[in-house]
Amino acid sequence: MNLRTQQREATQASLLQAALEVFSEKGFDGASTREIAALAGAHNALIKYHFSSKDALWRAAVGFLFERQAKELAMPRHDDPAYADFRAYARAVIRAVVLYYAKHPEHARLMVQESMRDNERLNWAVDTYISDISRVSGRFIEMCKREGILPDVSTPALVYIFVGAAQTFYALAPEVRRVWNIDPADPTVIEAHADALVQVLVR
Repeated sequence: MNLRTQQREATQASLLQAALEVFSEKGFDGASTREIAALAGAHNALIKYHFSSKDALWRAAVGFLFERQAKELAMPRHDDPAYADFRAYARAVIRAVVLYYAKHPEHARLMVQESMRDNERLNWAVDTYISDISRVSGRFIEMCKREGILPDVSTPALVYIFVGAAQTFYALAPEVRRVWNIDPADPTVIEAHADALVQVLVR
């Protein structure tokens, strides 16, 4: 890979991360490409050069988000001999999910911004990424139900209870700081949150 290619990819990555932060805070309609470019330390014209439009940038940012999730969310295998039993495996899954959302609070913020609107962007994100990930979560919940860890109630309800409990604490970090005077980015606070969720869900 030559230097020019490296610089282009670095610029794109900076623009995508900046886009995630601005879109997650202000939503698609409230975000401006000028603000995104400024946050990335780049000229606004580079967004049009690399992504052609604000909509294309949003889709590229969502793709970047979910590709990063696939790389970083180290989901353990239930047949890994490192786990003494299924409960140990379930605890490991919950901890992995909590740690991912603690590291990337913009993930939940961005998706909540769009999920409140029944529009083409949401449909695209669901069809391209969210449905597959939700099915993975659903399979985990079904396994927990079969093992007697979770009650035999609605799987979609349990998926949203699990995911919401894992991510809301970080998505609403400013509120958490104001109300409880704790920092959700503090490693000890993250560990306490993971412990709490494990104890609630794995009985």
